[in-house]
Amino acid sequence: MTDTLDHDLISKGSEFIFAKDMNLPFLNEMFSKYTPLELNSALKPYFGNFIFEKYSDVDQLIFLDSDILLFSDLSPVFEALKSDSIILTPHSFTSISAGNGFDDRDFLRSGIYNAGFFALKRDKNAFAFLDWWMVKLRNQGFFDSRRGMFAEQLWMNLIPLYFENVHVLRHLGCNVAHWNMHERFITQVDSRWYINENTPLIFFHFSGATITCLEDNLVSKHHKKYNFENRPDVYPLFKIYIESLKKHSFEKYNQYYSVSSKLRVKSVLIIKIAEFLKKLTKRMLYSFRN
Repeated sequence: MTDTLDHDLISKGSEFIFAKDMNLPFLNEMFSKYTPLELNSALKPYFGNFIFEKYSDVDQLIFLDSDILLFSDLSPVFEALKSDSIILTPHSFTSISAGNGFDDRDFLRSGIYNAGFFALKRDKNAFAFLDWWMVKLRNQGFFDSRRGMFAEQLWMNLIPLYFENVHVLRHLGCNVAHWNMHERFITQVDSRWYINENTPLIFFHFSGATITCLEDNLVSKHHKKYNFENRPDVYPLFKIYIESLKKHSFEKYNQYYSVSSKLRVKSVLIIKIAEFLKKLTKRMLYSFRN
C-alpha cells in the first residue's frame, strides 16, 4: 500500500506491505510528482521485486488491481506459470467497432495488455522484467499520451519482445471488463458464472465503476458504450461488487488523498493545490531532461 492504514482495518491472517517498508530513497520524489493513481501504478514492479526478495519461499506472484473481484479459482493462471515466467492478459481478442467513444484506437493509446493483472514465476526472466519496469516507472509513469506514456501500462506492449517465456493468457474468463464486453456475455448456472455460456468466469475487472454506477446506469465512467439496460447480464456482478465496497466502508476511506508519504488529507482545496503542484513538478521534470 502507498497509503497509511488504521490498524483496526487489518483482518486476522492478512499482511500489508507499505511503500515505506521498501526503503526506496526516491519514494518522496515519486509522491511529489505522481498523482495517487500514477504512484500506485508506478510502484507495482517495486512491490513485486520486494516480495520476491523478502519472502524466499514465494515462487509465484499474482498481481490483481483493487477493483478486481474473483469469481472462481485462478487455476488457468497457475497452469500457465508451470511453463512460463510472465503471464499477461490482453484487453481484447477481437476488434471493437467504432462508436460511443471507445474502439480499437483506445488500445493503441493505452496499451495492448491490461496492467490490472500480471503473474510472475521466480526466475531470471521475471527478475529481468521487474528490473526493466522499475527503471522505466521511476520517472516515466505519467498519464501523458503525447509523450508515449499511459502510466505503467503502455510499457507492457514491449514485454513479449524484450523478455523470454512470456505467456499471453487467452482465457475468456480472465480480466473481463468494459473493454472486452463486446465479445463476452455473462450467464449464471446455479452458483457459478460463465462467459458465453461455457467458459468459467475467473475474475471481473470493474474498471471505471463508481460507487453510484447502479443508480447512474453506467458500467464505466470511461465511456458510455455500456449501461445496465443494454447489458443487463453484468448487473448482478456489479451489484455484488458495490455491496462489497459498501460493506467494507469504501465511502469513508475513499475521502482521503495522499499528498506525501506521510500526509493524507480530505480537504478539497488542499487536494486541488497538491494536484496543481504535481503537474508543475512534471513540467519541470521534462524541461530539465529535454
